[in-house]
Amino acid sequence: MKSAIRILVILLIVSCHFVTTEISVWANTIFYLAVVLLSVYAVVVFWRSGQPLKINIPEILLVGFIAYLFTNNIINGSFWGNERLLNYLILLLLYFAFALLCKTDKGILNFIFYGLLAGITLELIVGFGQMFGIVPNSDTQFVLGGLFGNPGAFAGYLSIVSTFILATVFFQKQIFKSENYYYAAIFCFFCAVCLIAFSDSRGAWIAFLAGLAFVLNHKFEIIKSLVGQLKSKISKWITGIVLVLSIVFVGFALYQYKPDSAFGRLFVWKVSKTMILEKPMFGNGFGHFEACYGKTQAHYFLSHDATENEIQVADYVTCAYNEFLEILIESGIIGLLLFAAILYFALAKHCKPTYPKYYIAAKASLITLFILTLVSYPFRLIPNQLIFICCLFIVFRTGHFREFSITNSRKIFVTLWLSSVLCLSFIYSKHLLGMYHFHTGYAKVFSGDINNGIKDYEKAYKLLQNNGKFLFYYGSAFYLKQDYTHSIIYLKQATELTSNPNAFITLGNSLKELERYTEAEQAYKKASGITPSKLYPKYLLAQLYIKMQNTEKAIEMASSIVKAKEKVPTTAGMQIKEEMQKLIDQYNNLDVKPLKTNIMSP
Repeated sequence: MKSAIRILVILLIVSCHFVTTEISVWANTIFYLAVVLLSVYAVVVFWRSGQPLKINIPEILLVGFIAYLFTNNIINGSFWGNERLLNYLILLLLYFAFALLCKTDKGILNFIFYGLLAGITLELIVGFGQMFGIVPNSDTQFVLGGLFGNPGAFAGYLSIVSTFILATVFFQKQIFKSENYYYAAIFCFFCAVCLIAFSDSRGAWIAFLAGLAFVLNHKFEIIKSLVGQLKSKISKWITGIVLVLSIVFVGFALYQYKPDSAFGRLFVWKVSKTMILEKPMFGNGFGHFEACYGKTQAHYFLSHDATENEIQVADYVTCAYNEFLEILIESGIIGLLLFAAILYFALAKHCKPTYPKYYIAAKASLITLFILTLVSYPFRLIPNQLIFICCLFIVFRTGHFREFSITNSRKIFVTLWLSSVLCLSFIYSKHLLGMYHFHTGYAKVFSGDINNGIKDYEKAYKLLQNNGKFLFYYGSAFYLKQDYTHSIIYLKQATELTSNPNAFITLGNSLKELERYTEAEQAYKKASGITPSKLYPKYLLAQLYIKMQNTEKAIEMASSIVKAKEKVPTTAGMQIKEEMQKLIDQYNNLDVKPLKTNIMSP
């Protein structure tokens, strides 16, 4: 049976790496089935063992945080985040499955390590395959990205797991069945370091170094030795000043390495301030940032005299690049305090005198993850969420915390547990079925079979009518079919649940075809505000003004296009500028003729 449990743990950790790929539906199905089987087995083992069941304070906070997110999401009516919230519920289920299994078998800690080692091995194979041109990256903008597609997300994952592996190699050598496994783990660590270095992700570099410093300090007691060497106050002051200056210098150097990227994050945080003030105590609901940030940014550009720098760095973003800020916007002060309390118990020193060495490994990964939350979006990715839950389980179950016994309610606990599994299974199976029809319909539309694709979308709509991404593709299919009336219905729903500029552009196109020019103008303006450095939304506005016979606005927009500086110069952008210059010249020569164009979206 232990072999079956090991396979299940490895299977769920590996399968979650494929949830963003073309086989995402099947990967999600395998992931969830593995969690359910593990959970049911854990309950059966727990019931037979007759052992007492206890829950500690940080675990109560963890349950309270997830329950608060779920309740707050329902109250706010913000359903776009439901898929992520379902994953949070599944991971909470997994946490307590691990907790129950740990009561009868401490070997579950080893199984988790083997799963993480299998997961990072898979990513390393894909990563090096991409570097050598053998394996294509799903995001064609980047060469390196692993199964994540994005090099920053890929490097962040590697930094989290590699620090765990290093600590295990240092402190838990006895778990390796042979020296071959031991050296394989070391090899994986150094391979991960290479890919992190090549990723060009400053956040991953800083996070990895923080986790690495924690592990090395525990191994070699660097801080203790250093403090022992500093006898006088002068030496302590000099050391402190040198340390501060070093941090400032490194920080400035990293900022200068990619200043536009750093300024872009600062700009996102600046615009996000207004979203916090909407509902500061309880937040706007889970998923609100992704749905509304683009519109908030568009309003900023329409109502402020933005600088050229702001225009160049602004783009369509779906996350705040700071998990604390995003939690504050979506869950308010209450949600932020709950999350901060969980991190406090996870990172503060609460270890038992005879703590297992996995405790250090989990702490190292949590420190790495904590740094990433300040500058990136680690909790948007299921592999990172899974590692977070595994590390919390290790820390909370091996640390020294006040516990409360619930042994007297064993029957109630088991009943609630199995009921939760069944209820969650029903909800998640509906979601997976909807995603299956969505992907099937997309493949048909992409191949030109629009009518049959729409039939699949109709089946998916019953299950995914609160999914902004799906609604955008559904409305776009009707636009391709030239059924503009239906296209507008679903695209309007999509723009309520997402700030995707392409949704506003397609909506504007449909409205223009039906001669609803004023509404089309508003849609194009929002698309332009979401991606202010892009020329295409402005170009569509100029064409719309020509069609509306509004000469003044057409010339004004054409002039702004000609003067605009593209973030990344493109051939399509050059063609748009040339056409707009011709338009200006024609109007200046009083030869006013609406121009036709074949320029497509760049």
